[in-house]
Amino acid sequence: MVKPLKDKHSELIYSLYKPLIFYVPRKLWANVDDGKWLDKEFDPVFDKVMLILEDGSDHVLDDSVSSFQMMSKSSALDKNIYELLDLKAKLTPEAFRFLSERYALSVAFYKKVSSWMLEHIKLDVQEVNEETIKYFEIQKIAFNNHWGYIQNHFSVPEHVRNYVSESDLNGEDVVTMRKFMTEIKVETGNMIEKFQKPKKKEKKILITAESAEKFLLETVFNINF
Repeated sequence: MVKPLKDKHSELIYSLYKPLIFYVPRKLWANVDDGKWLDKEFDPVFDKVMLILEDGSDHVLDDSVSSFQMMSKSSALDKNIYELLDLKAKLTPEAFRFLSERYALSVAFYKKVSSWMLEHIKLDVQEVNEETIKYFEIQKIAFNNHWGYIQNHFSVPEHVRNYVSESDLNGEDVVTMRKFMTEIKVETGNMIEKFQKPKKKEKKILITAESAEKFLLETVFNINF
């Protein structure tokens, strides 16, 4: 059975962030809700480098965890290109144009956020090591190259190109995060307590891959699908 177009789009988007290295910048929340997000109870959420693996699992990345998985970032994005080229031959022109334009918006987002994170990682995460910074750089290059190919070979609306050109972020971009943070608290229950008292030799789970995607797309950078 042929998969619905919505499912094909979802598969392509999931592939964009598997693997993915990122962090949630606390400074964007600093002036929201009278500094509420500066409370210590939110320390486990902000300015922690996270790694989403190819299988969709995620954990806080620290000095004891290797991030070699990011070496496969370019090949993961190349697989999406192969899939898009295959879909172009199978779908109607209208259907493929719709799919490619939506995908282009996602790629534009990841290009923008990966560049922003590399630029600010040393400022926001004081303990970050050079190896981790290197993987942020690898990720940025991979998304830049992927974006270049998408622009040259597929339909990219003008507003998407303009979105990428505006790379700065500010507190206004994160006002809508409050709803997401509430949802995460409800879903995970005692998440904060678990982070404050981690068991030895266990990965410190922060948020799920799906929550990370929703968090980045729908709240931090105010992009909705």
